[in-house]
Amino acid sequence: MKGYFETNRIQHIIVDEAQNFHTEDGNWCEKAKGITQGGKACPRMFWIFLDYFQTSHLKESGLPDFELQYPKEELTQVVRNGDKIAEFLQQELGKIRDNPPCSIPRASLNIVHEFKWSQSISGTLKIKYLTSEKMVSYVANKCDVFLSKGYSPQDIAVLFSTDREKKAYEHMFLREMRKKRRASQMNDTSVCHSNMFDRIRRFSGLERSIVFGINPIATEQPISHNLLICLASRAMKYLYILYALTPEGQSSTVAC
Repeated sequence: MKGYFETNRIQHIIVDEAQNFHTEDGNWCEKAKGITQGGKACPRMFWIFLDYFQTSHLKESGLPDFELQYPKEELTQVVRNGDKIAEFLQQELGKIRDNPPCSIPRASLNIVHEFKWSQSISGTLKIKYLTSEKMVSYVANKCDVFLSKGYSPQDIAVLFSTDREKKAYEHMFLREMRKKRRASQMNDTSVCHSNMFDRIRRFSGLERSIVFGINPIATEQPISHNLLICLASRAMKYLYILYALTPEGQSSTVAC
């Protein structure tokens, strides 16, 4: 959106996760359209990929009105998530449909009725409420088991809601995981790496066989279910959603 950004050599633009864009620096969609419509010598493409159900904010997105998004294709077939995870996704999609945040066009909610998945593996979904200490131990134990079974660190993602939580927890998880590796006398090269850890939103568009969601709480309550969909859709076979308990034993989560 910078005024001095060189556009004369750009022919094609592909936008991914467009539901998370917003217009604080100007109308990005109109600028992209102008760039790709600027030349007549050869066909130019401007493609936008988005999923309103994974919207991460309540601001103006800059996308055209839903009725004006044409031509378009709608992808409703889930092919990468295990059955238990797909069932959870379907439940969360229903909650958004019944009580949508203001940032989601109402007309786009009809796609929920077309949602279906290719049933293949059953998958695993577990939701737990643990103290911070037990949460660290739980994740370390699970990772130790998966690594012992032949999974690699690249098969595992530990995802957080915010960068602050990631920084607070990451070193504790790594320390406990390395301790488990030494106890099981595994080669240190198989120990979990720091690139296993990321923020849920930043990990959007990627996937892993095994995903741990640590305290997945949206900063804005109306999009709490959107965050859970973003998290769950990252997991292909195993999904563990872990909420932190306060010292008094109360969950610190937003009601979902």
